[in-house]
Amino acid sequence: MQLEQELANDWVRRQQSLSDGPKLEAKIRKYDRIFQTNQAKANRSGCYQSNFIFGRSLVRTPKCLRLNRKIEDARRQLTLLQEQRRAQRGGQSRRQNELIAALSRAGCSSNYRQATRRSSGGFLGWLEQDSWGTTPRRGLETSRIEPFATYRTLCVRSCDGYYFPVSFSALPSRFSQDLQKCRTQCAAPAELYVYRNPGEEAEQMVSSDGRRAYSDHANAWRYRKQYVKGCSCKAAEFDPNEIAAANEAAEAEKNAKSGAGGAQFADDKKKAQQTP
Repeated sequence: MQLEQELANDWVRRQQSLSDGPKLEAKIRKYDRIFQTNQAKANRSGCYQSNFIFGRSLVRTPKCLRLNRKIEDARRQLTLLQEQRRAQRGGQSRRQNELIAALSRAGCSSNYRQATRRSSGGFLGWLEQDSWGTTPRRGLETSRIEPFATYRTLCVRSCDGYYFPVSFSALPSRFSQDLQKCRTQCAAPAELYVYRNPGEEAEQMVSSDGRRAYSDHANAWRYRKQYVKGCSCKAAEFDPNEIAAANEAAEAEKNAKSGAGGAQFADDKKKAQQTP
């Protein structure tokens, strides 16, 4: 659990650095532009003279010295920023690999052992799988389940789609415990759904195996539009018969509306045909 928590914390730090990535790239472009612009100005101003021994040297006029200071300052900034970018990219992957290797040695999960054995695809190939070793269906509203990422877990009531939080920050290895908590706290049938935290919102949640988006749930957001009698997490109020009756009534109402619409369409068509 300690190693998995370290891996999860490393993932959170990686997400934060990724969010800082565009700012870092913008700074690199800024100083590269400054470097190139002043270098071009120095060349046009004749600030460099050829020297047989040393290649070329700076002409020490006030203007050339000023341009040279700007060039050297931009060069230093570029070097620092590029080193920072390399450290972020290389350090993150090394740390992840070290933690995964430690988890494998500790016998924490077959997934960690498989990750260390893979020679083709490496760690990134392993990320194509979810925490149960299977490839999730593509096209979901969220990314695949990653074993080292942290998730907000939600208990979703099957009969009306109502959901409430279970854990604020949980690893996939803890999903089974959260599912047990979910079902203990709700008398009506319930399922566990998750979304990445940080990085996503509740609307992007998927089932804990990563195979179904909440929006594909048969009763997604039904609780917002309709009160389903008997659909309750309280044992005293939960009644499967009342839920079934509510479902039948909703289906009958849907069919009646559909039938009424069809009858109205047929009547309008008949009238149109009779009109000279």
